Amino acid sequence: MSARPPRWRRKGAEPPLYGVDSMLFVYHFEGNERFGEAAGQILAAAEQGRCRLVASVLALLEVLVVPKRAGQSELAERYRELFHSFPNLTVLGVDAEIAERAAELRARHGLRTPDAVHLATAEVAGVGAFLSEDRRLPGGEGVAKLSLAEAAVRLG
Repeated sequence: MSARPPRWRRKGAEPPLYGVDSMLFVYHFEGNERFGEAAGQILAAAEQGRCRLVASVLALLEVLVVPKRAGQSELAERYRELFHSFPNLTVLGVDAEIAERAAELRARHGLRTPDAVHLATAEVAGVGAFLSEDRRLPGGEGVAKLSLAEAAVRLG
């Protein structure tokens, strides 16, 4: 008896939508020993249409800081290109709905503003899960949290 394919792999179903923050990109592009491989697998899955990603425009701001500080214009350009043209990546601006939800998350969980904005963006976008290695971020309320390795296995 063969296992049935995941719902999103069946004809007509959309692939899963995951919320991500800046660290997914940093881990991949900077070759992080611990999380870089899983980050690369997730980005490859998005590129191949096996999942969709949503990120706040705040992630672009965050990934550009180190390259700008270090004068690494090529890395900064790679990040810009990625955020503007990567397949199945949607970058959302911070609007009033996201700001309200981020304020609720900050008030309830004591999150830093950037973390609250990333999570609020994911929630407003209707993701199935938020991918993160940050243990400080809450999971289970509003949106589930998955590690990069867990997501990579699901997409494998």
